Amino acid sequence: MFGYLIAATLARLADEMTVTTIVLLVLDRTGNTALAGAAVAAYTVPSALSGPVLGAVLDRLRRRADILVLSGISLAAACTGMSVLVGHGPVVAVVAVMVVAGAAVPLTAGGYSSLVVSIVPPQRRARSNASDAAVFSIAAIAGPGLAGLLSALAGTTVAVLTLAAIAAAGAVCTVPLRRFHGEPGEPRSTLAAIRAGFGHLARTPALRGPTVTTVLGWGSFGALSVALPLWTDELGAGTTAAGFLFTALEAGDLAITLVVAHRLKPERAGRVVIVSTSLLGVAMGGWLLSHSLTQALVVAVVAGVAQGLSLPAIFAVRQHNTPATLLGQVSVTGASMKIGGYALGALAGTALVPSFGPRGTIAAVACCQLLAAAAGWLLSRGPATTSGKLGEAD
Repeated sequence: MFGYLIAATLARLADEMTVTTIVLLVLDRTGNTALAGAAVAAYTVPSALSGPVLGAVLDRLRRRADILVLSGISLAAACTGMSVLVGHGPVVAVVAVMVVAGAAVPLTAGGYSSLVVSIVPPQRRARSNASDAAVFSIAAIAGPGLAGLLSALAGTTVAVLTLAAIAAAGAVCTVPLRRFHGEPGEPRSTLAAIRAGFGHLARTPALRGPTVTTVLGWGSFGALSVALPLWTDELGAGTTAAGFLFTALEAGDLAITLVVAHRLKPERAGRVVIVSTSLLGVAMGGWLLSHSLTQALVVAVVAGVAQGLSLPAIFAVRQHNTPATLLGQVSVTGASMKIGGYALGALAGTALVPSFGPRGTIAAVACCQLLAAAAGWLLSRGPATTSGKLGEAD
């Protein structure tokens, strides 16, 4: 598991660094904010669409780490290409390179997590899921900061080449994971495999409900990317202070993950997802009562603690309620749906903030967490699926 955590940490750190590094590189060399936005969109939009296809491919492979190695190599190559193209090559080439790199992003999240069941026996998976979830928080905290620090101290070219080196190192560290074999799915077309994955999601209440909760909850969270900078500016701390709030959220998330997540029981994980999401909505209400950055930071840590168990819990939900031959599909598709939801939430934020202001948007996001939890609870009701569970396949 240690080798897995090293590989996953490097891959996810590279992913978390990418947007900040590329934006700084484009702005430094061209000063073109439109190109910077186009590069970010080219990286994020394909990742919201590619998950089902990548998941179908992943489940066909006996050595599933192979495609993860290729994912790391593609990001390393893309970043190297950006170091050459930005400011010197055609705009279409810059965008195309980012599209190729972005299409593989769901593998960094769901693809790596789907390997855990091949590496760790069932009795140790709660602790392994906790460690896997902690990697996400560590990467989210360290990635943007490292990108900014390298750009400030050594320049944006060094930053993007360092990013390429980290992605390549993640690919190299993933190679030993090839020895952990998955159970290949039955031979069928990509479209049929995608239908099978979505069909399993739709027919399995214990999986369907928590999945909807995470997609809706995380999706609405995207609006905060627009609202929080304007709100911290209203507090007198400036727009950049929003970064501290996101860091505080991840810190609370990491703390509860490290302390409690290893105790999660897979049969109760769905409830944990729903309860954590509802607690996040309640905790976010504290922001509406905050009048200083200090108060807002305290609330952010509490909110992070409130929602921190949802990620290891959704890992457990997928593992407990999905046959081995569909786990890659379900995991990568779930990651892709969350990415797409977040992008739509950010787009909604651009409409909500002008109409209701930053505080009104924060209140709307808090309410959406409660609605997401309620929707998940309703969709979780129904007869449990007992056949084909991963635990029975072990």
